[in-house]
Amino acid sequence: MIGHKKRALQEDNLFNYHDSDQQIAEYLRASPDFFARNPDLLLEIEVPHHERGAVSLVERRLSMHREQCSELRERLEEIVDVAQQNDNLAELLHYFSMGLISANSLGDVLRFTQSTLNSKLDCEEMQVLLFENELLEACLDDAPASVRLEDAGFARSVAGLHSRRPVYCGHMTQPRLRQFFPRTILNVRSASVIRLSHTTPTSSVNIGYLALASENRSRFAPHMGTEFLERFGSLLSARLAVFYD
Repeated sequence: MIGHKKRALQEDNLFNYHDSDQQIAEYLRASPDFFARNPDLLLEIEVPHHERGAVSLVERRLSMHREQCSELRERLEEIVDVAQQNDNLAELLHYFSMGLISANSLGDVLRFTQSTLNSKLDCEEMQVLLFENELLEACLDDAPASVRLEDAGFARSVAGLHSRRPVYCGHMTQPRLRQFFPRTILNVRSASVIRLSHTTPTSSVNIGYLALASENRSRFAPHMGTEFLERFGSLLSARLAVFYD
């Protein structure tokens, strides 16, 4: 019985403390000049601090401002860093598009694509797989060795890679790896496959794939954003589309 009364008394005290805290907080909010009228309280009131023990209200306020400024500075640095990365990627896409426009032949287009991937994106291996047609075959004499022709059967065999989006990133099984990189000497730990398509006002026709490989597991991680690779593939697709008209 005594224990119940003691607990009830403790609960009453907690409620009273809570009510008092609310009343004090409401009063201070309604009286923003309270500390201006009572400046000595700013130094007399001590606030618990997890690192320095008790500190004055002014010190605690300054400490909170420093912490907030530090957090804001970190967030600003992150925003600036992301903006810089986006600016660099936009510049790279501009560089790539201008190079594609300037290329005089199919071989030039594919060599420029390969050199861009190697020098600008540190891509260790590239394969371009294009679906065969007579015009394309006639223009492939000076194409690099990283280009090969495939038929519609190949498209059906790899269709599962692009069931949801035009760019696949992640790990590949050995059978799948041999489909895209049959002669690779890399220890491929991540890969990306970008679908190339010829878009018309009425349809979108698959014309091939741009496959990229790396020995770095995180280079083409499944969770990475693919917007840049999609745009890269779109530019290459637009340049190759003239061979499928």
